[in-house]
Amino acid sequence: MKVLIALACFALTGAALAAQDVATAEDYHYGQQLDIQRVVQPADLSFCGIREVEMVYEDSAGQLHRLRYPAWGLFCGNEK
Repeated sequence: MKVLIALACFALTGAALAAQDVATAEDYHYGQQLDIQRVVQPADLSFCGIREVEMVYEDSAGQLHRLRYPAWGLFCGNEK
């Protein structure tokens, strides 16, 4: 069991380090075709209102990309 937990932690750490290697963000444009195979680092939506966020994803060729786009935050205080 400890080995499985250690492997899971190692995999998550590796994904986070890989996400940091993608230095420049690409701006998303409406209608743009994206080749997203796997999301490595989802956007942080822990704010209120709208602002630009970034997510890191892997395409079908295994290349990492950082995408910047506007998004609504999820924590505006009126959720039930």
